[in-house]
Amino acid sequence: MPTVLAGLSRLDPERIRHVASPLIELGCALHVLAEPRHHDRVEWAAAVRLPAVLRSELAQWTWTVRAVRARFFATSGATGVPSWEDELRALRSRSPAELAAELVRPLRGRPLSSRTTDADAVLHWARSRGRGVASLVEALLTDPADPVRRFVELLDACWVEWFRDVWEESRESLAARGRQDRDLAVRDGVGAMLRSLDGSVAVRDPDSVVVQKVQSKRIELASRSVLLVPSNFIAPHLFLGEIPGEPLTIIYPAGGRGAAVPTAQQVRARLEALAAPDRLQVCRAVASEPRTAGEIAALWGLHPTQVTRHLRALTRAGLVTAERQGRFVAYRLDESALTTLGTDLLTLIMR
Repeated sequence: MPTVLAGLSRLDPERIRHVASPLIELGCALHVLAEPRHHDRVEWAAAVRLPAVLRSELAQWTWTVRAVRARFFATSGATGVPSWEDELRALRSRSPAELAAELVRPLRGRPLSSRTTDADAVLHWARSRGRGVASLVEALLTDPADPVRRFVELLDACWVEWFRDVWEESRESLAARGRQDRDLAVRDGVGAMLRSLDGSVAVRDPDSVVVQKVQSKRIELASRSVLLVPSNFIAPHLFLGEIPGEPLTIIYPAGGRGAAVPTAQQVRARLEALAAPDRLQVCRAVASEPRTAGEIAALWGLHPTQVTRHLRALTRAGLVTAERQGRFVAYRLDESALTTLGTDLLTLIMR
């Protein structure tokens, strides 16, 4: 179920760019404002002081910064540290119809890699988000000039009211992290660099890395370029942006690799082990003290052979440990493995 980035041996580091983009970082910050709990940033979000009118307007546009993002929040043609003025000027120079098509990208249905906009699908999914969003999206599709102008003005208002100070504090550190990662690719290879970005990335072989995301996909990098975008707001996600004709954009936590992310196979094995009938009883039997299969069978009125099978499955899944005591084998619940199961599952899904 993971995502594989392949063709690393043929990816020339010269085709790797890095950017500290205020526009992309604002998109990440707006995502956190919309979903502060799963970013563990509730206090931070509450401390962001915005006028009520601005906050209400932002609520109408949150769908542009969710799991699938408007194109200009997911890639950049710049390298280094573009200014806010330059990025905003570039947005304003484009036609309303073009920007509207990019804004509705998160709603346009599959395949997301397509260049075309399925207006019927966009309107259908916009309606599922309420009348206000449906009305806004319909305007983007039929008469985009005014809603596009509103959106660009909204971004600039966020910059003036709040985000400019945030960016000034982080701009240099984000630029330095991007340069560091680009240099690492040149010095130690693309695989080593990609592994350093996040705990969800592991080197599979000299030509590929595996990214632990709940998405089976293979992305060939041999004939394309990569854009590295460090962010202070993207965690716990690792964003892989595939846009036709653009580099693969990797938006990753600027704070460093972090803890390893469990594989989907590991999490699924533990869930499947617990799903079988009677296994929760077996877990309960070995939660307080080590017990043998025979003792558990007698305690819970189960067949000894079936208990043995349950214990073997739970042991393979890493939920129970076995210890030999003379001619007996005693089993005990691994409380830490069970405790982290929920956290591991959420960590994997959020990547």
